[in-house]
Amino acid sequence: MIRRRAIRKIFITTLSLFIILTVSTITNFKDTLSVNVQLEDVTNLTNGCVYLLNDKGYLVRKNIFIDSNNITDSIRKVINYLKINNDEKYSSNFIGTIPSTCILNDLLYDEGYVTLNFSKSFLDNNNIDICVSSIVYSIYALGDVEGITILVDDSYLDGYPKIIKKDIDINKESFLTSREDITKVVIYYLMNDNFEYYYVPVTKYLNDSRDKINIIVDQLASNTSYDLVSLVNSNIELINSYEENDMMVLNFNNYLFDSDNKVLEEVLYCISYSVFDNYDVDMVMVEVDGKNIYSIDRKSL
Repeated sequence: MIRRRAIRKIFITTLSLFIILTVSTITNFKDTLSVNVQLEDVTNLTNGCVYLLNDKGYLVRKNIFIDSNNITDSIRKVINYLKINNDEKYSSNFIGTIPSTCILNDLLYDEGYVTLNFSKSFLDNNNIDICVSSIVYSIYALGDVEGITILVDDSYLDGYPKIIKKDIDINKESFLTSREDITKVVIYYLMNDNFEYYYVPVTKYLNDSRDKINIIVDQLASNTSYDLVSLVNSNIELINSYEENDMMVLNFNNYLFDSDNKVLEEVLYCISYSVFDNYDVDMVMVEVDGKNIYSIDRKSL
């Protein structure tokens, strides 16, 4: 009898411990799920970029981390990054373009259209054109933006349309020799700063009637600028290209590859950034001799 009671007691104790451990495991599992969900929410943030002025006078694309997925909060973050002597940390070779004393009086976002109302000190700027270009390019990079209006103390900015599109000039260069066959094209180059590459968009005006993608590839392949670098092989050829379902397909010869039979990320990005700034497509598919080797989505940049 005693032995039977002892066995029964041991059984009940073991069962109780098992139940406690099971409940604890379930609780921990729920906590783990909760943590995972929170992590998922945290990682659902925005990777943006701003266009800052470097010591050579170019507006340069610099990636930033934005701790919000709310569009108005993200715009405010971008504006803060662009202010001169702001609290954000970036290389001393880059400076903002908005005067440090300037205040953003009001910000409105309505179905893709952004209205920025700055204080009067916005005009205390050595180069308004550079400032406006940096603001427009930086905000458009967030996505879900159709147009930007810039006000200064409730008045429209002189010399600019009421709604500014992304086709505004940036780092403008003109190579015109006549008034015939003028094409405006934005091409992204590289600039080396302390052994790190940054992307630099350049608005070029050329006497060239070809499709913009042909101009882009040829300009990158034949670049001779000292400050702006292109890692595109001079022997590269664009065999053919076409648009299909919001995608640009680019078919190159083997010179897209480097000496290690690889494609440099910088080459792909210079081409893709240039395509996205000149064509209304959401993806670039890169091929070599008709074989798909890489696809870049606009939203991933």
